This record gives sequence, structure tokens and C-alpha cells, in this order.
Amino acid sequence: MEENRIGICMICEQQRSGGIHIITAFICDECSGEIVKTNVNDQKYPFFVNQMKKALYLGNSKQYMN
Repeated sequence: MEENRIGICMICEQQRSGGIHIITAFICDECSGEIVKTNVNDQKYPFFVNQMKKALYLGNSKQYMN
């Protein structure tokens, strides 16, 4: 059973259908594909790392807020 996931991508910040949810963040299929094929020496790599840090930070802070 496959769901049609829709959300605002944390990488490109566009509303997209198709992607994955990591903690509380959504990453569209296009960006997840770009992340996977990006070499650590690529100029885009630090951008992807920082965007992922945001997802982890926001996800962890929401988990402990009550």
C-alpha cells in the first residue's frame, strides 16, 4: 500500500507530492534524490547538511515540549 505524501519540502521549501517524512520534516522525492547523489566535496553538500540539522533540531524539540 503506497501513500501519496504531500508536504512542504524542508530543502526546496516548495509544496510537493511524493517524498519522505523524517521526524517532523518532509523531503520531496526530487530533493532526496539530489541529496543521495551529492558528493561530500560538492558545494551543495553543506546546504543539505544544515537543512537536515534543522529537521533534527525541530523534531527533537517538539518531541520534548509538553
